[in-house]
Amino acid sequence: MSAGDFESRWLAPDVNAVWTRFLHVTHRLEHHIDRRLQEQHGITHTQYEIMVRLADSDERAMRMSELADRIVTAKSAVTYQINKLSEMGLVERRKCGRDNRGIWVHLTDAGAERLERAAPCILSLVRELFLDSLNCDQAAELDKLLGTWSDNLDDHDRNPIGHPDHRGPEHAPELS
Repeated sequence: MSAGDFESRWLAPDVNAVWTRFLHVTHRLEHHIDRRLQEQHGITHTQYEIMVRLADSDERAMRMSELADRIVTAKSAVTYQINKLSEMGLVERRKCGRDNRGIWVHLTDAGAERLERAAPCILSLVRELFLDSLNCDQAAELDKLLGTWSDNLDDHDRNPIGHPDHRGPEHAPELS
């Protein structure tokens, strides 16, 4: 494939096949993780990710808006998940002392315990369904590709399409 394959309005069949396979694999992986977490720990993968972000933050707390940014989802989706986690006693909301509009979410002790019990489940699935199927060279190549995609997304976040500073397809990296 070359960069030119990506320039037409429609994806070339071989490029479309790669994109479709990528989506299929990532959705299946997410489905397996989500199902196992729900069966064994009563939480979704998104809820697990929220608790991980809270556990990794100062005082196990974050503002709702920052949490939405960290897990890359809409604020309304975070609100829904926080409501569910709050009902289970795994997180609690607190008003921001400096800003009455701001809401802080805190991971409770029960939430930290649930997270600690669920972590081995995630780790074993990541190994079983993802890492164990890669050799060292493949893992290094995948890491390189993920870095390229991440850099491209960072650039897009700074200069979205339609923004005057967007660089356009002529500045896309050459694929080999």
